[in-house]
Amino acid sequence: MKVLIIPSWYPSKSYPNNGSFFKEQAEAFKREGIEVDILCIDIPYRKTRKDFSYFTKNSYVENGINVNRYVFPVGVLHRFPKLYYVFLKWIAKRIYEKELKGKKYDVIQAQSFLIGGYVGVCLKKTFGCKCVITEHTSKILKSDLNQVEKKNLKSNVMKMTQTQKNIEVFPNLVNEIFSYEKKEREPFIFVSIGNLIPLKRMDLLIEAFCDTFSKTENVKLEIVGSGIEEKNLENIIKKNNRESQIVLCGALTRKEVSKVLKKSHVMALVSEKETFGIVYIEALASGNILIGSDNGGANDIITKENGIILKDSSKLELGKTLRMMYEQYSQYNSEQISKNAICKYGEKAFVRRYRQLFEEVE
Repeated sequence: MKVLIIPSWYPSKSYPNNGSFFKEQAEAFKREGIEVDILCIDIPYRKTRKDFSYFTKNSYVENGINVNRYVFPVGVLHRFPKLYYVFLKWIAKRIYEKELKGKKYDVIQAQSFLIGGYVGVCLKKTFGCKCVITEHTSKILKSDLNQVEKKNLKSNVMKMTQTQKNIEVFPNLVNEIFSYEKKEREPFIFVSIGNLIPLKRMDLLIEAFCDTFSKTENVKLEIVGSGIEEKNLENIIKKNNRESQIVLCGALTRKEVSKVLKKSHVMALVSEKETFGIVYIEALASGNILIGSDNGGANDIITKENGIILKDSSKLELGKTLRMMYEQYSQYNSEQISKNAICKYGEKAFVRRYRQLFEEVE
């Protein structure tokens, strides 16, 4: 089986975590015997660092996978959605005529509707092969799409599914670097991982932690990520004199995150909305108990055996749950939680699901 993967974003030297899970999935396919090529079309915003040549093919082989990247510094098109899609369609045709004509693929897997999905649909007709579009962005759950995006998304989904077919929810892949190690009981560590933006509600988590635990308790909160809320979060921590208990770790590499999760006991992420929430399963694979909100991404992952979904996302409710997790931690089997997560979300299970999907899709 040969698959052309079209990610809507992909790792680079300056942004190694950008779409790292797309890269991991492609490498998992290859290890399990599926032939994979990557086609990445980047339309960066104005201040994005330049890692590749513009307006030409950037080809390289990474872990045995052929990657072809095209970077077009026309970020202004983000402000003009109609022109944006016209440009993408033209680019898809040009790339096919110049680079892809004569090649054969069994399936196109486009990662996210915008950019990859749109390009995938354009190329599907040209190649005459199957096309699977996997959506990841939480914009879908927030309905945070402009009118042209909504129109294109709705029409394409309706056309491909005829509204009668099931839309499958597939879990993401958990990387093997996330694994269980026996944890020390003290200090008791809560961790949260995500972009420091209002949607993630890190401020709520910090305030609930401060209201729940005294300064003398041997409890810590580590927050991994960066973003526009960083200064605000620092001010909340200083205001409550909790610099010794609450740490803003900044943006970390995947390996660094795995080390944090091996030591932590509970991973709390109370975002307003999530699609799947890859950090939830990475935390589970590392033996963490979960606290999540009723945000879409947590609902398919958190069970009574591995964590709690908040009844409401108030500071009081979150604080009660933090305290309960701290006091009743021994009632959970963190090693078994890790084993269950790897069995369900590990590489072999992930590839098996997708291979079956690629074979069955029309």
